[in-house]
Amino acid sequence: MRALIDADMFLYRAAFAAECEVRWDDDVFTLHSTFPELKDAFIDLVDSIKDELNPGSIELCFSSRETFRHTMYPLYKANRVNKRSPLGINDLREWAMETWLSHLWPDLEADDILGILATEDPENTCIVSGDKDMGTLPVSWFNFMTGESRAITVEQAQFFHATQILSGDPTDGYSGLKGYGPKTSQKMLAKHGVSWSVIVDLYEKQGMTEDDALMTARLAYILQNDDYNRETGRVKMWTPDLLVEQPPE
Repeated sequence: MRALIDADMFLYRAAFAAECEVRWDDDVFTLHSTFPELKDAFIDLVDSIKDELNPGSIELCFSSRETFRHTMYPLYKANRVNKRSPLGINDLREWAMETWLSHLWPDLEADDILGILATEDPENTCIVSGDKDMGTLPVSWFNFMTGESRAITVEQAQFFHATQILSGDPTDGYSGLKGYGPKTSQKMLAKHGVSWSVIVDLYEKQGMTEDDALMTARLAYILQNDDYNRETGRVKMWTPDLLVEQPPE
């Protein structure tokens, strides 16, 4: 089994963990980190996955700085622009990519690379990520933040994607329906069933359009193995016919 790691999350956790604050006197504070400590913190995270999963191989997946979602929706993750990055993260990224087998593809986030590679060979692959969005993929997923392992079915993945179409994802800078968080979205889909017509109807009841629903669906959808041409870099956008209908519970 190979482990595909969300290396963006590892980079930030390792780099923040390596930072050290020093108070020089009553008025002066500085923040620093050393490259050996950065590398050690990253290695510790990778080693923890080796201990937990005992994978046959490890591969790291990194995000491109600009992605197709930014082109499609310029406000995507705009709420994160002013947040500070940890010290040394760029050098740590370069070192990690030279140390392990790594993937960084044009216009894609690490999530998409994880989704593409994992759905190519789901029986022999496990995604390692603390991102809840992995729940939209029919794969094996180890959440290293919680220690939980899941084998997600196609039906479960599609249901979770449908909930995100309704709720949006404020952490990524895009909204869905007003008043719809994850729990409300789950309840509505359980009551009415999963279908594109149900989703569009709920959007239109709030004065929004099918195009609004489609934009949210595409922002929330993580690419799978047939959705990206590695030779041309072309992304195949999500379409409503990919949503398999599920009856009410």
